[in-house]
Amino acid sequence: MRKIFISLFTSGVFGAAVSFFVVFILQYFHFGNNFEQVSVFIKENTKLSMLGILLVFIIFTWLGLIFRSSVIAGFLLIVFASVAGFASSQKQQLRGEPLYPSDIVFLKDATFFLDVVDKRLLLILIFVLLFTIVSIGFYLFKRKRSSTPRPLLRFVGILGTSLLLFQVYNFNQPGNKVKAIFNNYVSWISYSQSDNYTKNGVVAGLLYNLKAPALDKPLGYSQERIEEIYNKYSKEADLVNENRVGLLEDVNIIYIMNETFADIHRLEGITIDGGDSLELYRDLPGQHGYALSQVYGGGTANVEFEALTGIPQEPLNGNISIPYIHLSQQIGQLPSITDFLIESHQLTAIHPHNSTMYKRYDNYNAMGFDELIFKDDMSYSETIDRSPYISDQSSYDELMGVMTESEKRDFIHLVTMQNHMAYTDKYDNVQFQVDGTEDNEEVRHYLKGMSYSDIAVADLIDKLENFDEKVLLIFWGDHLPSLFNEDVKALNGYRSMHETPLLIYSNFSEISDNLGTISPFYFINNVLRITDTKITPYVALLQRLEKALPAFEKNFYLERETGIKNTRKELKQSTQVLLNELDLILYDITTGKNHSKKLGFY
Repeated sequence: MRKIFISLFTSGVFGAAVSFFVVFILQYFHFGNNFEQVSVFIKENTKLSMLGILLVFIIFTWLGLIFRSSVIAGFLLIVFASVAGFASSQKQQLRGEPLYPSDIVFLKDATFFLDVVDKRLLLILIFVLLFTIVSIGFYLFKRKRSSTPRPLLRFVGILGTSLLLFQVYNFNQPGNKVKAIFNNYVSWISYSQSDNYTKNGVVAGLLYNLKAPALDKPLGYSQERIEEIYNKYSKEADLVNENRVGLLEDVNIIYIMNETFADIHRLEGITIDGGDSLELYRDLPGQHGYALSQVYGGGTANVEFEALTGIPQEPLNGNISIPYIHLSQQIGQLPSITDFLIESHQLTAIHPHNSTMYKRYDNYNAMGFDELIFKDDMSYSETIDRSPYISDQSSYDELMGVMTESEKRDFIHLVTMQNHMAYTDKYDNVQFQVDGTEDNEEVRHYLKGMSYSDIAVADLIDKLENFDEKVLLIFWGDHLPSLFNEDVKALNGYRSMHETPLLIYSNFSEISDNLGTISPFYFINNVLRITDTKITPYVALLQRLEKALPAFEKNFYLERETGIKNTRKELKQSTQVLLNELDLILYDITTGKNHSKKLGFY
């Protein structure tokens, strides 16, 4: 009995030390390798840090019971913390956001990281993982088996810790007791997960970003309230539809979200010589403006989600960091531009990369796309110089091929890849010279890629101009490249660092008004407006919202009458009412009883 007690005590002390070290490592990477900042955080948030350590200790105990070894459990946790911490710091540098639990899905696309991660760092990571596997295997092979394994005690231990971890996994579900404990020591930040991790610690931040309801239940939610909103916007839609006589089935609709298509010439604090990388784009016919991208340097799928569904991410819980992942099982039940086209059009999605990123294959199918064309399916797959990505020109040739061969009118949704990072040494004969960025060489090659995109989109417009069917094109960039330091970001402000070029072009209608800045979830409004097509109550709500609030994301609201605000509370009361109605509808659709669908709201 004494041996058992000593063994348990030793294992417990070792586990506590490992758990503290794991929490310390995660914080150390998050705070940019700043030892003093980690120490201050732990000192000022002692109880919260102890909760994180306790949680890691439970995982340590579970692993120790599974492998029958405290050494293996500790080794695995330290390696995991080191890899996760490093990955989070890299993501923070590139995207301005930390690692999320849902990011594990990107392991399915290992080849993607070969293109964007430093090869030396990748080799180190592979070595560490291989060393871990070999070390554990060697330890298990050499370890002497205990003559008294006490299977019942081990089973009870595994069962107990598994039940605790199940509670942890359901952290964001209503009534969760683990979250109730954490709530006593944290101040959750929904609009910025980087700030959330900094304020509440990495462990709490990771828990906050586990699977969660899309929206918290808004005040006043009920079937009667949803019916009231339906009646209000049903009448508004009827009034709009009285004067709309267009037939959407006569028009080919094209969405092109161009990877990292941005106008960095307008940024202050940097100098660019060698010409204008968007010289042709600026003179293209159509409505020009800017799309407000909710992301910087990455997060393409979040912008795509908004554009296709007409659902802003702003009302969603902050831990719904990637709707394509977190809401993938509900995608088919959400509103979508495809709802207006599925019976009359051939629906084609084109993405010159693989199908695993952001679960695009599943999500496109759920939205009703008839044909999915990924990298290996493309008839046109040329690249430029040493770039590993299919060029915009090839992507547009693929698009034109689909539209020419289709017997029906088309809806084609294309997400390009040409301008994906990294950029250095992609191209020959780079004429641009840059000063004022962290990596001027990288920016030079980025601009060269943009000049190729400029030529390709101008050529596409020329072909559409002469196409013998009606075509409406929505063309925009998904986000700016992650090439600028904090000084440049601060000098230009949030808006400039999140605005990308937007073009709406029609070969059958003269449209030339300036669009200003709008959010991608309003694209549906503009498609139906230009084609003079009847709308649904949901689009009527979006139209009303667009008039008051043409662009918004978490912590940034561009109100038409009052300008930029940082919170909902600063907006006009009438605008707040519209947002509250949107909250109720989106909660109903994603989390509630979906009375909206039954009523025909969308």
